[in-house]
Amino acid sequence: MKRSALPAMLALVLLSFLSTAALAQTGQPRSASRHGVFTHSSIEQAWRSAVAEKKTLLVMFTSKHCVYCTKMLSETYGHPAIQQMLAKGTETVLADAEDYRALIKRMGIRGYPTTLLVSPQGEVLDLVEGFVEAKAFAKRVSPLLTKQATHVGNASATFESPTIDR
Repeated sequence: MKRSALPAMLALVLLSFLSTAALAQTGQPRSASRHGVFTHSSIEQAWRSAVAEKKTLLVMFTSKHCVYCTKMLSETYGHPAIQQMLAKGTETVLADAEDYRALIKRMGIRGYPTTLLVSPQGEVLDLVEGFVEAKAFAKRVSPLLTKQATHVGNASATFESPTIDR
């Protein structure tokens, strides 16, 4: 498979998975927001909000006893500049691997932390594997958010509705 086809395939997998009842859960997900930057308690809730608000969806997949997840939460997502950057144009969720095993398998996520950025149109903008320091994270993610904000502003001219039901 061509590398350029991977983002589209990941978006299709994510959207089809979110549109099915496969993610139906009982009770509150363990990933409920206990970190200020993460505002939603489930991927489903964050996705609905991202589409409605025309914002980028940011999901950080984590697991119990993950040292680099803890480091990413405190050093990267805990950094004031990162918090400010994400507050402007993203809907965010901290997703515990236990709550999303099937999605993680379908997305091919191999380790934690993994951060997924998805446009409100369902395009996978980036899949960030592993710990990334705040400065490098900002350098990698900021242009995607800026590009996305510009794209959303011109959405009527550049985007056609996806064929997948949400």
